[in-house]
Amino acid sequence: MPDREIGFGVVGCGVVADYHIGAISDTPGARLVAVSDVVEERVRQVAKQHGVTGHVGHEAMLADAAVDVVCICTPSGLRIPIATDAAAAGKHLVIEKPLDVTLENADRIIAAAEAAGVELMCIFQLRYGEAIGRVRQAVTDGRLGKVTLGDAYIKWFRPQEYYDSAAWRGTWDMEGGGALMTQGIHTVDLLQWVMGPVRRVSARMGALVHDIEVEDTIVATLEYASGALGVVEATTTCHPGMPAKLEFSGSKGTISMEADSITAWDLEGEETQVDGAAGTDVAKAASDSKTFGTEGHKAQIAEMVRIAREGGHPQIDGAEGRKTVELILAMYESARRGEPVELPLS
Repeated sequence: MPDREIGFGVVGCGVVADYHIGAISDTPGARLVAVSDVVEERVRQVAKQHGVTGHVGHEAMLADAAVDVVCICTPSGLRIPIATDAAAAGKHLVIEKPLDVTLENADRIIAAAEAAGVELMCIFQLRYGEAIGRVRQAVTDGRLGKVTLGDAYIKWFRPQEYYDSAAWRGTWDMEGGGALMTQGIHTVDLLQWVMGPVRRVSARMGALVHDIEVEDTIVATLEYASGALGVVEATTTCHPGMPAKLEFSGSKGTISMEADSITAWDLEGEETQVDGAAGTDVAKAASDSKTFGTEGHKAQIAEMVRIAREGGHPQIDGAEGRKTVELILAMYESARRGEPVELPLS
């Protein structure tokens, strides 16, 4: 039935689950049915708070016929086998960024969804912002002329206590990376979404301040398939944290963004009102990981409700989610090898 309520189950009851649960609660046609986690006390608290069934482990949740969609909010390195099990159980998938920390596992998840005939959505909620949509359209329409530069700057701050708050934080196995894979991934996703594919990267990285396995600082140069060039800078060492910036420049103009606000729109023959300084929840994420807000998540949850009712495919499917993981892994590989790396990765 096109108006039937769609049941959601959430796996992983940490910080990220709050965004999914909040979005589900605020989306017409969506209903939170169950939550699960490997920590019994955490499951009990979240289930009681929201008046739903709690499961220790994901297997029992997947047996619940009332669950149509599974949101996976676990640490990034724990998506397998939850995702493949959920697909085999006939559940649609909503997976928090990144899709996985390895391309091998990302491909396993994509293949599992395709084999089961279920839909796979990767969360990159910032793509649904009004400002980035305007920017992408301007670039697509050629209003910047020949685009020559596409740059991203993510100068955020996280204290050592942030990494010490959970054993999986700051590890290659569980997070897949640091300032770039965990914090900078949203901005890198927007960069490649606007600029198109990257053909070559060259990077340097290090843990310059924090006591962690992964990088807290990375700098990379990009060569796009279009011939344009770019720079990515990502760090969690810049106190107190600045809004992430995107800059796009071409022969007929330049557009700049801070967080989800347009701060410069200088295009030949155009007079466009900019948004001004960024002061939104997205901007505040530069210094606080709990301030993103749920607007973007609500847009993606609403999209999944429509798909579950009527059919269709997500805008940000598994293949789209994979692109940004591959680009980030290429930057890491370049930094480890000390030489440029070509894309696609073999």
